[in-house]
Amino acid sequence: MTPRRRIARARVIACLVLGLGAAPALAQPDPSGIDFVTIGAPGNAAYQAADPRSFEHNRGSVAYEYKIGRYEMTTGQWVEFMNAALNRPDPIPWVEVPTMWAGGQFAPFNASPANAIRPAGGATWRTCAIFTNWLHNNKSLERAAFLSGAYDVSTFGNDGMGGFTDQQAHSPGARYWIPTMDEWLKAAHYDPSKQNPDGSVGGWWQYSNGTDSPYLYGPPPGGHANAGFETPNPYEIPLGSYEITSPWGLYDVAGATVEYTESIFPTGARTRYRVVDGSGWGLPAGDLDTIGGLGGEVPSSHLDYFGFRIAAAVPSPASGVAIAVGCIGCFGRRRRQTHEIVAPRRRDHRIVRPCGLGSARRCPVDPSQCG
Repeated sequence: MTPRRRIARARVIACLVLGLGAAPALAQPDPSGIDFVTIGAPGNAAYQAADPRSFEHNRGSVAYEYKIGRYEMTTGQWVEFMNAALNRPDPIPWVEVPTMWAGGQFAPFNASPANAIRPAGGATWRTCAIFTNWLHNNKSLERAAFLSGAYDVSTFGNDGMGGFTDQQAHSPGARYWIPTMDEWLKAAHYDPSKQNPDGSVGGWWQYSNGTDSPYLYGPPPGGHANAGFETPNPYEIPLGSYEITSPWGLYDVAGATVEYTESIFPTGARTRYRVVDGSGWGLPAGDLDTIGGLGGEVPSSHLDYFGFRIAAAVPSPASGVAIAVGCIGCFGRRRRQTHEIVAPRRRDHRIVRPCGLGSARRCPVDPSQCG
């Protein structure tokens, strides 16, 4: 073996040793470019509500590790997806431009660096689902990459009776998806380090700020969440501007946009709504940020205050081999996009708490009472 080959072989072995020996807590950057937090404590205790009839009772237990976005999906991330889906001769069906964002109304979409880190509201649940398909398929521009992966777009539609036919849960093997209600609740309200009176460790907080005390709503730095005020303009506050996080380190769980989940909101026999949670910009600050402050919305809604943060699978340990081998050529550079300002439009808002005949009030404690 020549000296050059011996050196090359030594470099490969060193990369493999570093990759295989890395501590699990030192997560590698996700290939999507999204900043994720790993939610551990698999098999955590479910939340026990005071009223066992409440929707949130006995929910929030997740048997596996998963990842969830440290931030809601940003305008910059939406710009990249929207250009991939709509700036093409064959626009992807069901994809609708967010109604409250700084990316523009028509393709090609763009946003300045300052606007790129703002939230984006007014995306439909179906558009969010197609976003996860595209990520699952490595941001491929092939049409098929948008139509399946996490959710089968061919199932999207209405059942003719006020409900929808959309695939209810993400496909097995999906790499990215809209978080389930249980995943969202755990990431927002469960604290694996909470010290309980009986000496046990791990438990639930009423609010997503890691306490049982309400948020102080208002602009930073004095406020704790981007909700419940109109001045200064809440739509211009970047994500991550508030120091308050969930016990796992998630920013803006309260405020910015009300976040979609994958789970079905109970309304009797019909499948009509997806569960949403968390308070949103421009909305009155009420009980939305308590652990029981759940609501629902139809998958075609594009009201200004709806958005989402994405969930993802935790790579298997074997994937460390690929990461290590990849370090042989890991000196490539990623290009950064530049963006132009497109100011968001202000809109009036309403909050949807579906129940009965589609009223705007909250569903009663007993979900069976919903029509």
